[in-house]
Amino acid sequence: MRLCFNVIHLIGLCLMLPLSGQAHQVPNMTIEADFSKPGSYELKINVDPRVFLSNQPTTLPPVEAAWYLKQSPAEREATYKLATEHLEKHLKLLFSSLAAPLPKPSWQAMDGATSGEVTAETTETHLLATVKAHLPAGAENFALSFAPEAQVSLILLLKSSLETEPKVMVIFPGESSGPFAFLAVKPAAETAK
Repeated sequence: MRLCFNVIHLIGLCLMLPLSGQAHQVPNMTIEADFSKPGSYELKINVDPRVFLSNQPTTLPPVEAAWYLKQSPAEREATYKLATEHLEKHLKLLFSSLAAPLPKPSWQAMDGATSGEVTAETTETHLLATVKAHLPAGAENFALSFAPEAQVSLILLLKSSLETEPKVMVIFPGESSGPFAFLAVKPAAETAK
């Protein structure tokens, strides 16, 4: 029943976007979780800076390029630190139901509309966090828990060598994704050993 409500809510939001006229894009977070390489995983987390710059990110307009381009190297490091703390506070990685800390991400700025490089003409700046890590020993599935105070929705795309297309989930604050099995089932002869 909750899934049905979430799907209807998402469809309603999508239908309302063309009606917004001059309104700004509603911030969200997108995570691509790739489990296609044996023994490791990669997360690409698209972060709209409004989610960590304000307690009410939906009230802010998109962050323009000047915000990022005018930062000194030290200021950019402080921005990345703030963004990392936000992710650590709001995301909980679960491998076979066991919590794992978020590995340290690498960061880069990107154009939120084109996913390309930030230029002076960029009207919506995002930050891309990339996490590459080894899977915890014995992990067979992955789930993500999103903190209740997150203030925005999260789009989770899950990829593995078993899937031809990514599995897409929409997670709202206070919700968790279902477990995503990324390992092939072992043949009966192998499990009997």
